[in-house]
Amino acid sequence: MEPSSFGFVLSNMRFAIRQLRHSPAFTITVLLTLGLCIGANTAIFTVIDTLFFRPLPYPDPNRLVMIETSFQKGTASAIKAGQNGRQWELIRDHASYLEPAVYPGGAGGVNLYAGGQVKFVRQQRVSAGFFKVLGIPPMLGRAFTRQEDTAGGPAVAVLSYGLWQGLFHGDASAIGKAVELKGAPFTVVGVMPRGFSSDVPVDVWTPVRASHTGEGSGSNFEIIARLRPRVTMAEANGQLVAVTGEGLKQEYPGAASAREIAVPLQNGWTQGVHTRLTLIWGAVALVLLIGCVNIAGLLLARSATRSREIATRMAIGAGRGRIVWQLLVEAVLLAVGGGALGLLIGEFALRGLIALNPREFSFWGPIHLDVRVAAVMLGVSLVTSIIFGLFPALEATAVDLRSSLAEGGRGTAGARKTWKRQGLVFLEVTFGVVLVIGAGLLVRTFEKLANLRPGFNPNNVLTASASLQDVRYATTSAGARLFRETLARMRQIPGVGSAAVALSLPYQRPLNDGVQRPGAPGEYLMTNLTYITPEFFETLQIPRLRGRLIQDSDTAGTEPVAVINQAFVARYLRGQGDPIGTPLIVEGKTSRVVGVVANVEQSSAGWGGPNPLELMPQMYVPADQLPDALFSGVHVWFDPSWIVRTHGTVPGIEQQMRAIMQSVDPRLTFSAFQTMDQVKGAELQGQRYYATLFSALAGLAILLSALGIYGLVAQSVVQRTREMGIRLALGATVRQVVEAAARPAIVLSLAGVAVGVILALFVSGLMKSMIWGVTATDPLTFVSVAVLLVAIAAIASLVPALRLTRLDPAETLREE
Repeated sequence: MEPSSFGFVLSNMRFAIRQLRHSPAFTITVLLTLGLCIGANTAIFTVIDTLFFRPLPYPDPNRLVMIETSFQKGTASAIKAGQNGRQWELIRDHASYLEPAVYPGGAGGVNLYAGGQVKFVRQQRVSAGFFKVLGIPPMLGRAFTRQEDTAGGPAVAVLSYGLWQGLFHGDASAIGKAVELKGAPFTVVGVMPRGFSSDVPVDVWTPVRASHTGEGSGSNFEIIARLRPRVTMAEANGQLVAVTGEGLKQEYPGAASAREIAVPLQNGWTQGVHTRLTLIWGAVALVLLIGCVNIAGLLLARSATRSREIATRMAIGAGRGRIVWQLLVEAVLLAVGGGALGLLIGEFALRGLIALNPREFSFWGPIHLDVRVAAVMLGVSLVTSIIFGLFPALEATAVDLRSSLAEGGRGTAGARKTWKRQGLVFLEVTFGVVLVIGAGLLVRTFEKLANLRPGFNPNNVLTASASLQDVRYATTSAGARLFRETLARMRQIPGVGSAAVALSLPYQRPLNDGVQRPGAPGEYLMTNLTYITPEFFETLQIPRLRGRLIQDSDTAGTEPVAVINQAFVARYLRGQGDPIGTPLIVEGKTSRVVGVVANVEQSSAGWGGPNPLELMPQMYVPADQLPDALFSGVHVWFDPSWIVRTHGTVPGIEQQMRAIMQSVDPRLTFSAFQTMDQVKGAELQGQRYYATLFSALAGLAILLSALGIYGLVAQSVVQRTREMGIRLALGATVRQVVEAAARPAIVLSLAGVAVGVILALFVSGLMKSMIWGVTATDPLTFVSVAVLLVAIAAIASLVPALRLTRLDPAETLREE
């Protein structure tokens, strides 16, 4: 019968199924190993496929680009996505090869009032032509016009499909109707199709009206564009250099070179997660490799126990090719079963992956496992199983018929090939060490961040944020009135000790601003700036170090004052005497320093170092004394928080605070309530996510390595039972035979740990951007992982070796 015939294949499959059913422990172990490894790869590959490989959900996505700035200063080079208003105007007016659009990154929360109810929605401000660039027009109505996208233009809005359904129940007459957004009436001019999104989830789009002043004076914009017909990427980049070259020289005077470049939009939107996802993919691929090595070891061990069967079949005429084919059919069946199990595990793993850190994967559409990913993963399962099953199959058929038949199936031939399985176990341990050390560095990072001294008392503190991006709060006096009325009522809630409002909280990213000293107009002291109400320091219990705090008497009609932290003094006022009384110019207004407080942990985003949290220079100013332009401007990016300190658990406090806000202003609502632990958790979500994910992968690698070591020793014990019985009969002690059985695997593991540590020294350098508070060669992590792996290897070796304690030497000799 030809091997290619259907009957031949079918008979081999039936035989393979019988063989696998007769070895349930082996079959279940392989299926679980492959299922777990394929499951982990399925989850991460689904994310990577969606973000990097699958085309963007827009027409002609290969024509879409993002404009970035590439500059070099000394030997360092960098690429920045943020653009300012001047760069936007140059590209909009002079880059004829491009059809551009501009928007601030992300989507901010605003209040929408309709039908007597207020709703917190996600707003994205975009320029005219934004939807045209992406190639998807509104489903109903139209997009923004150039006139609407200029200062003083009509207030118009385009709704998402979901918001349109929620507000107007799918009524097409919604076009032309008004909704109150940010305290002002906006006319609905369009509705986007179901499922449309840009780079973040959005409920409503409004004109951005970008200019080179205010928001546009900083690098707060992102520019996307569509290449015009028959224009190449190279031609577009050449024109960008010509159009923006002189302007960039002024923007980056210290840079050796600076130029605008067009990159594929998909690359631009995913560059923030590219490195991290690549590392995760490498980690799960390493787990798959460890799992396949483990499966190869199991197949080798099984072939040793089947040596007599295989030798018998070959002796009666079965060719080596036929036997290899039969063993490969078994590997394929295991691949299909393990791959199917892996897809099921991968579906749950994907949900967990996204749930652990939803912000990391908030892109242009949902991430879900589809037929494309399933086909790839089943193919990976099949290919890896065949590759790693072929080696054991060839080994199993390379038998000495005479010795195999004469040995009565005791597996001595397999014992002579044990060194090959030892090599596989060595690889498992080596790769496992690399992965566990990586996980250890991330766990140590999160541990250090979680145990930082916050600089205040976070216990019994509840915060509530609300959007004040509202025309009714365009002046400081209007905002101050809101703060006074709501806080006065919140302080009356039974169980509340104190209450305050702040533009930003500890742990969060604050407003970055440059302050000046009188007489030094060209010098800017970069600092974090936060407006606060009286009782802020008392509510958070931030220690006062010198001077006084913000008081009720610090109003719009009194001398402007400021409180600074110790980090501000250390960086800018060291050696200049008592900082109390120091004048500092904030947004054109001179404020006098009246107090110094302790540092609190703050997000370093914006201008700090690579660390997620830092003790950074901070200036606190009374909310009543902020200039109107600054007060209204900061609420474009920041939602202030109401902060209450309680004397313990206060039942229904959130409902009471929400009711107070509604009673003062029915058109405002709190968007979120958080304890300070939750605020901290949100800022450290990324670090917790990577520590958890890599720890899970490392745990799987340890389990597979331990199973490999256990299987190696268990096979050795079976093969050497006669030898060990003879040793015991000749006077050897039980301890000696147990040590003899376990020692080779322990020595092998020690060698694998040593090589793994050396390899990890090189690999850990790739993780520098993800670790903090520890070095990439942290001795504690490396030593702890080495000790842990050696201990696990010793246990995995000793457990099967201890079976020899039940060996009866006399029985062994009688069998001989």
